Amino acid sequence: MDLPDMRFKYLKYLAFVLGGLSTVVAAGALYLYATFDGVRLAAELTYFAKQRYQRSLRMDGPVELSMFPRLRLKLPATTLSGRNGGSEFIGIEQAVVSVSLLPLLTRRVVVERIEVDGLRMALQRDKAGKLNAEDLLDPGNEAAPASAVTPFELDVGALMVRSGALTWADEQSGRQLALSGLGLETGRIGRNADGHLHATTRLTRAEPATDVSIELESAYRLDAGDSLPRLRQLRLVARGDVGGWEALDSELSLTEMEWADGSPSVIQGCSLQVRGKAAGEPFELKASTPRLKLGPRGPDTDSVDASLRLDGKLRGGNVRLRLTELQAGDKGLQVSKLMTELDLRLASGRLTGTLAGPGRWQGNSGQLDLAALTGELNFAPTRAGLPPLKFSTEADARIDLTRSSAAGHLALRSAQSQIKGSWTLPRFDGAALGFDMDVNQLDVDAYLAGKPGRTPVPDKAVDERFDLSPLRGLEMDGVIRFGQLRVAGLKLEHVKLPLSVHGGRLQSAGHTLSLYGGSLEGSLSLNAEDAQASYRAYLQNAELGPLLKDFGVQQKLGGTTNFFVDLSSKAESRSGLVNALQGLARVRIRNGSVPGIDMGQAMKEWRGLLSTRQGARRPHRARESTPVGELTASFLIADGVARSTDLKAKNGMLQVGGAGEIDLSRSHIDALSRVTLVLVPPGPDSGSLSSLRGMTLPVRVKGPLSGPDWHLEPGASLSSVVPGAGQAAAGNPPKVIPKRAVRAVSKVVKQAGPAAEKAGEAPVTE
Repeated sequence: MDLPDMRFKYLKYLAFVLGGLSTVVAAGALYLYATFDGVRLAAELTYFAKQRYQRSLRMDGPVELSMFPRLRLKLPATTLSGRNGGSEFIGIEQAVVSVSLLPLLTRRVVVERIEVDGLRMALQRDKAGKLNAEDLLDPGNEAAPASAVTPFELDVGALMVRSGALTWADEQSGRQLALSGLGLETGRIGRNADGHLHATTRLTRAEPATDVSIELESAYRLDAGDSLPRLRQLRLVARGDVGGWEALDSELSLTEMEWADGSPSVIQGCSLQVRGKAAGEPFELKASTPRLKLGPRGPDTDSVDASLRLDGKLRGGNVRLRLTELQAGDKGLQVSKLMTELDLRLASGRLTGTLAGPGRWQGNSGQLDLAALTGELNFAPTRAGLPPLKFSTEADARIDLTRSSAAGHLALRSAQSQIKGSWTLPRFDGAALGFDMDVNQLDVDAYLAGKPGRTPVPDKAVDERFDLSPLRGLEMDGVIRFGQLRVAGLKLEHVKLPLSVHGGRLQSAGHTLSLYGGSLEGSLSLNAEDAQASYRAYLQNAELGPLLKDFGVQQKLGGTTNFFVDLSSKAESRSGLVNALQGLARVRIRNGSVPGIDMGQAMKEWRGLLSTRQGARRPHRARESTPVGELTASFLIADGVARSTDLKAKNGMLQVGGAGEIDLSRSHIDALSRVTLVLVPPGPDSGSLSSLRGMTLPVRVKGPLSGPDWHLEPGASLSSVVPGAGQAAAGNPPKVIPKRAVRAVSKVVKQAGPAAEKAGEAPVTE
C-alpha cells in the first residue's frame, strides 16, 4: 500500500472518532438539557439544606440551564438562613456559572466564568466564641470518606462579584463592622495559574467611628498542589476616617509575597505610607523593610526604617526610627535596638536629640514595651537671648495599641537640675497628656538671664507683649513639684504646681509653696483666646523684709505678713496686665516697720507748726523708719488703682487710721492718714511730746512707692469711713480660699473698724 493511501486511511479513522465523540457529547448535552428540571433541583437543594444543616434555603424561581454557546447555569435570587431558621446568613441577587463541556469527560470542571451579583453575608460570633458558619465549614462525620470520592479538578477562568456586602458582629468583644459595595474580579484560578486580582469595598464601623474606602490590586501565581498563592506587585490603598484620624490616605505595597507550608513565608520590598490629620493637624508616616519573614511565632527581619512628619501650625518636625534585629519569640517580638532621632518644632522652642534601647512587642495584648531608653535631648527656646538646654535622658514607655494609649517614666539631668517623673497619654487622638514630675531645683532667673546667679532686670521702657500661643492646641493635666525654685528673685521651696490646659485655657487650682518662713495657697486661670487672667491666693506668716529685698524692692519694710488677693486682668502685655487689674486685696503686717520716716521725730519737728495750722513737707529719709506692731488694710482694685478706706496701724506710741490709693501702673501712692500720739515714750524728749498726747495729725504720704514724701496737712479731712474692701473680702470669700484664711481676715477687719473710725473723727488740737 502506498504511503498517501495509508495517510488518507488514518485521517478517515480520526474523522470517524471525532465525529462519534461529537455525537456522544451532543447527545449527552441534549439529554442533559431535555431532562434538566430547574424547579425540582431548587426543591431538592432546599430539602437538603433543611435536613443536613437545619437551615432554610429559599430560591425565588427555578434554576435555569442554557446550552449555547456554552453550558450556563443561572441561579435566581437566593437566601440561606442561619441555623434553626435564624435571620439571613447569606444571600445573592443572582449568580451565573459558565462551564466547558468537554473537560467534564476527564473529570475536570473547567468553569469559564463565575458571576455573582448582590452577595450578602452576615458573620457572627456569640459570647461562647462559636461562629455562625461552623456547621458549614465542618461537615463532621456525615461526610463521605475521601477514598470513596473521586476528586474533580476545578479550574475557573474568572470570578466576578458585584455589589457585595458583609457584616461582622462579635458578641465577645462587642466589635462590629460592615463591608459594603464589595467588588471582586480575578483572572484564572487553577493549577499553575497566573492571574490578576482587583477588589474594592467600603469599611464602616461605629466605635471607633470608621469610614474607609479600600482598594486591592495584585498579580498572583497558583502553583500545583494545595499551596497558597504567590503574590507579586501587591498594592493596598485605604482612604477615609478612622476615629480621631481624619482624611487618611494610606498605601501598602509589596514587591513579592510567597506563602509556604511548614516554613516561614517571605515578603520582599514591603513599604507603608500614611497621610492624614490627627487632632486637625497634618502628619505623614512612612515605614519600610527590604525583607520580612512571617513564621508561626511572628515576623523576623534584619531592619525596619520608619519616619513620622508633623506639619501642624503649633507643632511640627520629624521623628525617625530604626529597628535592628526584629525577632519573634515565645514572649512576643524582640528588638535588639531601637534608635530614635527627634527634631520637633514646638511653640516654645525646638527639641532635638536621640534615644536608643531595646524593645518588645506583645502581640496577645497589643503592647509595645520600651524598657530602657537612653540618650540626649536638646532644647533651643524660641525666645531670643535664651540659652539652649541640654539633658542626659533615661526613659521607659509602654504603648498599648489595643487601647490607643501610652505611659512611661522619664529622668532628665542637666548641670543645674534633675527631673524625674511619669507621663501618660490616655488616647492617641488628641486626649490630654498626663504627667507627674519632681524637680530638685530650678533657677529660672539664671536661665532667663543667660548666666548662673544673675537675676534678669526687666526694661520698664519696653512694653513686652505676652505670647499665649503655646497654650493653643495644648491638652494636658498634671502636677510639677519643685524642691527649690528661684523666680523673679524670690526663693521658693516645696512648690506643688498642678497644671491643666484645655481649649487654650491654663488653670492651676490649689498650688502651694513655702517662702521666707511662710506659706502660700492659690489658684490661677489664664485663657489664651481672650487673654483673660485671674488669680486668687493667700499668703501666711512670711517674713516681709527679705521677701521684698529679693523681689527687688529697695524699701526696708519688715515684719511678718499675711496677704490675700482676688484679682483679674487682661494678660495681653506687661502694662496692660497692670492697667486692667480688677479685684480686691487684704494685707496684715505684724511686728514690722514703715520706712522713710521716724514719726516721733517728725512730730517734734512739726510741733511748732500745729498752733498756726501750717503745713509742712518732710522728704523720704532712707535711714529712718517707724516701728509698727500691726498694720492692716484692705483694697478695692479697679483699672490698676488700689483704693483703701480702712488703713489701720498701731504700736505702743501711735495709732493710725486712714485712706488712700496706690496707682500700680505708675508705682505711685497718695494716702491721707490720721496719726494719734496715745503714749509719750520715756526719755529726754518726753517733755516736747507730752503736749501732743491725744492729738491727731493729718499726714499725707504722696509720691513714688520707692520713696514718697510725708506732708503735714492740718486742713485736710478724711471722708467718712465706709465699709472697706477688707470687710467685703471677709464677707464674700472666694471658695478656693481656706476657711482659716477667712476667719483671720474677718477677725482683723472687726478689730480694725472701730479704731479707724475713732482715728478719723479725732480733730487736730493745740
